[in-house]
Order: sequence, then structure tokens, then C-alpha cells
Amino acid sequence: MIQKKVIDSIYKKFKKRPASPDELDIPLLFEKVPIETAIEIDGHNLVINSIDSSSPFHKIPVNHIHAIIEFDEAVAIVMHSSIIFLSKEDGSVHVHLKDIGPTIIDRVKSLLIP
Repeated sequence: MIQKKVIDSIYKKFKKRPASPDELDIPLLFEKVPIETAIEIDGHNLVINSIDSSSPFHKIPVNHIHAIIEFDEAVAIVMHSSIIFLSKEDGSVHVHLKDIGPTIIDRVKSLLIP
């Protein structure tokens, strides 16, 4: 699987969304990911039918996607606080959620309140 260092660099590199969804490499999803993943575009949403419909990762607005990148064993859909990894071999899905550190207010509170 992809190491934490690589994941952190992905979040840094793709902090912002592209100017237009046309800049995303959406065809990569259809070319490299197995049909069992059942990916489709429904209006302005990317739908991953192999993910349960009650999951927030089942239907993703395309304008929330920061990048789509290919790795040796997976294709990654990068968003602000998460990355969805789709296996190129069996279509399995793995989601990474970004660690969100304490806010500046939390840090100030921790200094003031013992």
C-alpha cells in the first residue's frame, strides 16, 4: 500500500481544486480500474457503485475532486480531506482520511487552561 509520506505529499501537492473539472484525468478511472468497481458519471457527480450507497464516498461531486492520479497498483481520487484508492487489480476500495490537527483556538485554550 502507499506510505504515509507519499499520502502527505499528495495532500500538499493537490491543496486546491483545478480551475475546471475538465482538467481532471477522469478517463483514467475507466481505463485502469476494473469494471467491477462500476464507476459512472451521473450529471456532475462521480458515482462508485461498488461502495455502499449510504457511504459519503458513493457519490462525489466532480467539483470536489482535486486530482485523479495513477499509482502502480491503484488509482487515487484526491479530495481536500480524503483520498479514495481504487485497486487496479480487483477494484477494492480503500479510503484515507486526512488527520486534522488542533485549531489555533484549541492550542490557545490548551495553553490557558491547565
